[in-house]
Amino acid sequence: MQTDNTSSREHGIGKILYGFYTRFTYFLPILVSNYKFRHSLLLPLYKEKAEAIHYKDENKKVIYMVINESTFSGGLSDRLRAIVSVYQECKRQGLDFYINFETPSLIDYLQPNEYDWRITEDEICYDPKECYPCTILTYHTNIKDPYQCFVQRTLLRYFLKKNYRQIHVYSNMVTSDAVYGKLFKELFRPTDDLQKLIYYHLKQIGGRNNYISCTFRFRQLLGDFKEGGEILLKEEKEKYIQRCLVTVAHLHEQYPDERILITSDSNTFLKRVSILDNIYVIPGKVVHIGFTYNADRQVYMKSFVDYYMLSYARIVFLVRDKLMYHSGFPYRAALLNDAEYLEIMLSQ
Repeated sequence: MQTDNTSSREHGIGKILYGFYTRFTYFLPILVSNYKFRHSLLLPLYKEKAEAIHYKDENKKVIYMVINESTFSGGLSDRLRAIVSVYQECKRQGLDFYINFETPSLIDYLQPNEYDWRITEDEICYDPKECYPCTILTYHTNIKDPYQCFVQRTLLRYFLKKNYRQIHVYSNMVTSDAVYGKLFKELFRPTDDLQKLIYYHLKQIGGRNNYISCTFRFRQLLGDFKEGGEILLKEEKEKYIQRCLVTVAHLHEQYPDERILITSDSNTFLKRVSILDNIYVIPGKVVHIGFTYNADRQVYMKSFVDYYMLSYARIVFLVRDKLMYHSGFPYRAALLNDAEYLEIMLSQ
């Protein structure tokens, strides 16, 4: 016969085992991917570069790295949130923090604001004996999960303690929502070219907080480019686009006095939606920076303009359904200037 004490002990053991299992499932994928990318990609690449580049500086540095081979770091908003995360920890520990963002060249769009994060190629060490390249990736889709944040911070602190002159971090780790906007602005301000475009589009749409925005993240649903996920058949594409247009029309009915900024990764959809009343679309070709390395500077510029324009909207909407990707781009932009953020379902 099972007593209350026995039941209590079994329940306690169960909680302990579940706790170990939970910790295991959070730590393991990050540690496995770090081992995999270090040994199969980064260390061989670093050995090649170490022969050509002679490192001189003796001071310890922490460098957030983006190179063409590191597609695993995700898109623009994934990388920006990780930059802020690593900077936050370096600031806490008093470590020198730098950014090497290869493609697109970040300095063409964002420049240092309160903190100078710039670093030249000859200041970067690629000798595996002197530097430690590491990855901290995000595997759980709930970016607000506090335990995921804890695990990533714990591993970042572990890597930063390693006895190397440089720690190179490749990451899309999540950051605290409460400090994202503040820390982002410590690091960045738009370049003159980007700022001119922001001013221009704000003037066209009516100024800060005088419009709403709506984002659709299709990936390759409409066949614009290859990225992953489902590709709709021709007849299905038109039906799907019509549902999206109806969603925009419903939003206009709810907010008849405000213009709607539409952002999307689909040029096909942007062309269709741009002819609707009260809709504003920022012109330009759309690319995913994680998969495109040879685009013109102005092509990449559109992603940064979209980001800032979303941040100045009064309300930022993300349209969701089971086929569309749950993008973090509009959410991260909303955090930048404290815009209200809402998710709405695609019309049936």
